[in-house]
Amino acid sequence: MTTEAHPVHEVARFHDDALSVSAGGFSLDLTVKQIEGTWDALSHFPDRRARMELGALAERLNAFAAHVVATIERGGNLDASAEVERFAVRHVSMTRRAWAMDSRCMSWFVVGPARFPVDRNRKRMDWAENAFRALGEHVKAARASVERTAFPHGAPGEPIRASNPDAPALIRAEIEKHRASHALMKAANAAIRSARGKDVDTKVQAVVDATGWREATARRCVVPPQKWMGAGFAAYQLSGELAEIKRLEDRLATIERNRERGTVEREHNTAAGRLRVVENGEAARIQLFFDGKPAAEVRDTLKREGFRWAPSEGAWQRHLNNGGRYAVSRVVSALQPAGA
Repeated sequence: MTTEAHPVHEVARFHDDALSVSAGGFSLDLTVKQIEGTWDALSHFPDRRARMELGALAERLNAFAAHVVATIERGGNLDASAEVERFAVRHVSMTRRAWAMDSRCMSWFVVGPARFPVDRNRKRMDWAENAFRALGEHVKAARASVERTAFPHGAPGEPIRASNPDAPALIRAEIEKHRASHALMKAANAAIRSARGKDVDTKVQAVVDATGWREATARRCVVPPQKWMGAGFAAYQLSGELAEIKRLEDRLATIERNRERGTVEREHNTAAGRLRVVENGEAARIQLFFDGKPAAEVRDTLKREGFRWAPSEGAWQRHLNNGGRYAVSRVVSALQPAGA
């Protein structure tokens, strides 16, 4: 088995029963002979399993490297070498752990049914399955981390994030776009009504004159693909544009209000110790800071209220809005000292 990849993306190569990995400052060389003993008790052909595992590892490493390169090509700001090296170090370690878990498992087809430890083997098989499942979860989490690093304020085409420094300007541009769209939809309907009773070509020309659209676009408006739709734009389409404009205006107002307030801090004495609450208008997050790692039951309470741990901030946080403020009040109430 040979894993081929574009040279730019290739950090791992499996050829002639040998895997070679080179990712930044990390390197690894493994052969089928070195690891095939892992599956002696699980397969009559452990060398085949070893080839499959080394090939699969090479594919995952190369696929992640390709994802990093593609993210940069989309305009992401990344240190490709550092990202790929970080992933390779962790993923190889997790893969070898999964292999070690597999090495403790047995198949009675291979070792024989006599005195076979059914219950113990079942537990070990479950542990190994969880270790291999973790590999897929690591790939998914690492890709998401790359996206967050490359596009801290959202990738092109994604919804505008409140934390984006240019969010107000971007939202205003969206509002204007929807207003222009709504105005053109009304103009097209008015043009169709003005040409009532005339032939289709006359109606199409009237829409072109009123909107500046190309003839093909105007014709689709006058003669829709589905007969039941009727000519022009329905009332629900016009009201939908207005609703979207209202939603964007409300969001813009919230973002500007939060930024005008700036950073607001307050402290609470709780059963979990000192709790500092920060309304971070620039990051558009409401953040909770504890003096140390909260107990498991406190962390469960935070998660139930929608807070997630942000290692880069050293805080538990969620979006800054009225819902977030209400969630803080619930957390503070739940962490009141006994007798308070």
